Amino acid sequence: FVAESMNGTVTDSTGRFRLDEVHPGAKRLYVSRVGYANEAVDFDPTPGRTQVFTVRLAPEVLETSPVTVSAERDEAWYERLDRFKRLFVGASGFAEKCRLVNPEVLRFEEKWWGTFKAQAEKPVVIENRALGYRLTYFLKEFEKSGSVVRWDGEPLFDPLTPQDSSQAARWRQNRREAYRGSLRHFLRALLDDRLKEEQFELYRLPRASAFRHTSRADRMPTSRDHILEPSPDDSTYHLDVRDRLEVVYRGEPESELYLEWADHSRRAPRDHQTSQIELNEHPIHIDPYGEIVEPYGATLYRYFAFTTRMSKRLPREYEPPE
Repeated sequence: FVAESMNGTVTDSTGRFRLDEVHPGAKRLYVSRVGYANEAVDFDPTPGRTQVFTVRLAPEVLETSPVTVSAERDEAWYERLDRFKRLFVGASGFAEKCRLVNPEVLRFEEKWWGTFKAQAEKPVVIENRALGYRLTYFLKEFEKSGSVVRWDGEPLFDPLTPQDSSQAARWRQNRREAYRGSLRHFLRALLDDRLKEEQFELYRLPRASAFRHTSRADRMPTSRDHILEPSPDDSTYHLDVRDRLEVVYRGEPESELYLEWADHSRRAPRDHQTSQIELNEHPIHIDPYGEIVEPYGATLYRYFAFTTRMSKRLPREYEPPE
């Protein structure tokens, strides 16, 4: 399947497969089979051209023990499962309508100094009744250390069938809500040079001020031309800035759940959303769909950190209504 999309298939008896309607832009082909290590191939589809790949999967030995599994599912395991759900699926209102279908595939590790890790023997399946997708996530790594949460993996989306026209309309509205103000919305507005039209404001925040409460005096307005340029092959864009970026979105107010999640002392949500982005690599690559190519290319803070969870994840194919 094409990572982060609804475009997937299965092989025939000889291991051959075909994927059609793969849109232009950098992509990742993900190949998986039970009993074998997963394999990913990065590629750049060209209109009118057929690309051929040979992917070899190495056998994988899963060391599992029924006794160990039984022992792990004690009260502590369920507490860690709840923690994983909050960190991975999210704490938004949409997260309440998400169901982890197969929690039994998860294993947790917690160290006394605070590191929390999760592993999955099989893909993690999440049914999102808020957005109308069944998400199969091939989790490679999940770790929380201090206040930083990071994970790597590839999702495949399958649309759910609505019960009626009312539910279909609700899913369309929720998808639009999940998109508006999101990291993907911001990055696509940046690529299209439509920050103002999409109600975003962009600032540079010197690193010295990033570690304390910021004020308007700390922020320096910046623009697309100062931080973004096309890659040599035009398949992606390079985003590069040494300071932390602050993104203000004025199209939607803060959620009350955000204040609760952030353990904020403010009682009333603001009429705008403020996020911050700090690059871990220089530059990072942005594909035409508004996705960061590098798994750990950037660290998100504040509102983006709250919303960039599985409960608000949308497939690459999603396009907001005009």
